[in-house]
Amino acid sequence: MKTSERILVTAARLFNEQGERNVTASDIALELDMSPGNLYYHFKGKDAILGTLFHDCYRELAGILATPILESSFLEDEKPLERCWLFLTVLLEAMYEARFLYFNQSDLMQRYPDVDRGMRRLMSLKRQAAGQLATVLLAPIDITAHPQRLHHVSDSMALTLMYWLNFEQLSATTALQQQTVHGAVLQVLSHCAPYLGDAQANFYAECELINARLLDDRDA
Repeated sequence: MKTSERILVTAARLFNEQGERNVTASDIALELDMSPGNLYYHFKGKDAILGTLFHDCYRELAGILATPILESSFLEDEKPLERCWLFLTVLLEAMYEARFLYFNQSDLMQRYPDVDRGMRRLMSLKRQAAGQLATVLLAPIDITAHPQRLHHVSDSMALTLMYWLNFEQLSATTALQQQTVHGAVLQVLSHCAPYLGDAQANFYAECELINARLLDDRDA
C-alpha cells in the first residue's frame, strides 16, 4: 500500500473512532509512526486529507445512488423488496465506512465548502433514489398517481438515509456493523409500510425474513 493510501486509511479509522474534530494531523502521523513532515509531503495538512476522503466517498455514493435513477429497470425483479433491500445495504455499508462525515454534518458543512456542496448534492440524489424505491414498493397502490404522497414518503426515506448514523452515534449502541446497517435498511423501508393498508403486516414479515437470512449468510 502506498504511503498516501496508508495515510487516508488511518485517518478515516481515527476519524470514525474519535470524531474528525478530535483528530489532528500530528495524531495521524503518530499513529503511522511517521514524522509530521513526511505526512505533510503527501498531504498539506488535515484539511487536505479530509477533502480527499470526502471526494472518494462522494464519488462512491453518487455512483451507487445513480444506479436506480439512471436505470429504470434496475429495481425490477420478481422480489422487488429484496432487490431494494440489497441496494440499500450496499449504500449504507459505504456510508458506514465514512461515518465520521455524518456524526456532525452541519459543523463539517460550515467549515468545508466542498463538503457542503457535496452533501447537498448527495441529499438530492438520495431523494431521487428513494422516489424510485417507493415507486417500485408501492406499485400495488400506484403511488405515482398521488404525487404528494410519493413526495412525502421519498423525503421521509431520504431523511433517514441522511441522519441514521448520527442517530446511531447518539444512541451509543454496541451492535455489529451488519446489524446496524440492516436495522437502518428496515427503518428506511418502513416508511412505505403505512401506505400498504392490509398488506402492511406482510410487508414487515417479509422484511424480517430478509433481514434474518442476510445476517445468517454473513455469519456463515
